[in-house]
Amino acid sequence: LRGLLAEFRAANPWIEDSALFDALRQQPDLANLEWWNWPEPLRFRKANAIKDAQKQFKQHIDEFVAIQFMFDRQWRAVKVYANARGIKIIGDMPIYVGGQSADVWANRHLFELNEQTCAPEDVSGVPPDAFSATGQLWGSPLYRWPAHEAEGYKWWANRLGRALQLNDETRIDHFRAFAGYWSVAATEETAMNGHWREGPGLGLFEALSAQLGEVPILAEDLGVITTDVVQLRERIGAPGMVVLQFAWGGGTNNVHLPHMHYQNSFCYPGTHDNETAVGWFADSANAQDKKYLKAYLGSDGEDIAWDFIKCAMQSVSNTSVIMMQDIMRLDNSARMNTPGKAAGNWAWRVGDSDIWEKLQKEAEELKRLAYVYDRLPKGAKEIEYSTAETNGAVGVETD
Repeated sequence: LRGLLAEFRAANPWIEDSALFDALRQQPDLANLEWWNWPEPLRFRKANAIKDAQKQFKQHIDEFVAIQFMFDRQWRAVKVYANARGIKIIGDMPIYVGGQSADVWANRHLFELNEQTCAPEDVSGVPPDAFSATGQLWGSPLYRWPAHEAEGYKWWANRLGRALQLNDETRIDHFRAFAGYWSVAATEETAMNGHWREGPGLGLFEALSAQLGEVPILAEDLGVITTDVVQLRERIGAPGMVVLQFAWGGGTNNVHLPHMHYQNSFCYPGTHDNETAVGWFADSANAQDKKYLKAYLGSDGEDIAWDFIKCAMQSVSNTSVIMMQDIMRLDNSARMNTPGKAAGNWAWRVGDSDIWEKLQKEAEELKRLAYVYDRLPKGAKEIEYSTAETNGAVGVETD
């Protein structure tokens, strides 16, 4: 494997900065400090300081690279296995990167940092809205977009190129910031006092296409979306998102209602950032939401998870994405992630290996719905898909 490891290392030069950063941040005198509070030679990446650190922490760096190499091999094997069975893997990429990261430390000129201290001057977030009276203050440093443009958006091409080595498509969180983004001074304690600034727009995606060819991304375009965001998404041909949990307030022209959906989109009952369908209906949906939902879906709400699954399958959206928790009719104890909550996320597991046998009935129903709403791939053969309502009608099954 030594030769393959050397090839991996040469093909991924970013890993050297990541490995060194990982070694430095674990040193007792640096562990509790952001890198912009490190001693100046390391903070400003002086050549001699970097060379000495690389020598001092060579074993740590080599071990870090080896672990990344082994993960890369194992993950690519999983991807090949999935792709051979007609399954695509969608990655998830936050638009911003954390300030305490090798990305920012090694590319200071590409971020809005103070020239003397290297601390972030302006940070990311979103303004107050119906869900938060003070907005959301994420705190990630903002991009210095003119510097990215001057380099032909090379950093972004490297970042997205690496993502597309590991995934078939990549969902970019907070896509709207490519059109316009909320800027907040780093000294603020909430996101209330900020202002809108213009993003890189179409120029970024033209540069990415020139360097990478086809760039299959999914635009997370939730929240308050303005015309310029929609126009940018449509110009690059990226699918957007609609979420059924968001559909039941705001009137009959709510974009998340099924009759408002558009083809180039992904339809979700709820995403990994949402409650489960059962949890949402029990804990968050108000009386008016429930009344409208029941009238719209012709449902009594007793099986809300599968009401949403059927509705997502019916949607004109090209793709329907369903969380396993909804397939299993689980409540919020199985929630995957709560945005803004630092701990207790991403801990849910589907179960032991026999879970697939236990879910055979649900699998058959998903297959039936996929046929009924024309979501099966080509090359199918006839099967029985009868229900009480269909009285033994014939459906199809893929090979």
